[in-house]
Amino acid sequence: MGTLNSELDARVRVLERQLRWMQVLLALVVLAVAVSPFLSGAVQAQDQQVLRLRTLVVEDAAGRDRIVFGAPLQDPQGRVSPSTGIVINDQQGVERFAVGLHDNGRVVMGFDAPPGTGDPRNRERITLVADAGGGAYIRFLNRKAGVPGRLVLGDDDQLYLEFLESRDGKTMVKRIGFAGERMRESKD
Repeated sequence: MGTLNSELDARVRVLERQLRWMQVLLALVVLAVAVSPFLSGAVQAQDQQVLRLRTLVVEDAAGRDRIVFGAPLQDPQGRVSPSTGIVINDQQGVERFAVGLHDNGRVVMGFDAPPGTGDPRNRERITLVADAGGGAYIRFLNRKAGVPGRLVLGDDDQLYLEFLESRDGKTMVKRIGFAGERMRESKD
């Protein structure tokens, strides 16, 4: 009975987390729709029915940037390249979530840990990518900004779970797929 309750509790927590993300996204859409009529006087539009702008910043009551929509996103701190997308900041104005479409065709979604919870050079913990060549992966970063594992759609269109480990200055990859597992040295 205890196992069933803990499984149900875990499932409920997952559903609650998903519901919170959906609520955030719904709030963003409602906010964007609600704010857009007030911005029309501040933005030059070629057509009175179209609002055109490159960046939309939603501030909190203290004047901190909380949500930034941009094409391109300004101040690409730590980004590989400029992108068109959305950044969500925490109450201190620190980026915690971003999604961006890069010029090279990649779509990247990143989830960041709070400041002070690991190596400050890279607080990202989960990265979801749909790459320009039709591939995809989910990358997990540890508190030392290393990549201990990823879920990869391979060039052969098969799904693989990869574990990465540094040994003697080399990165070893253990890849597990439907056909079994193999170990290799990383080329990245």
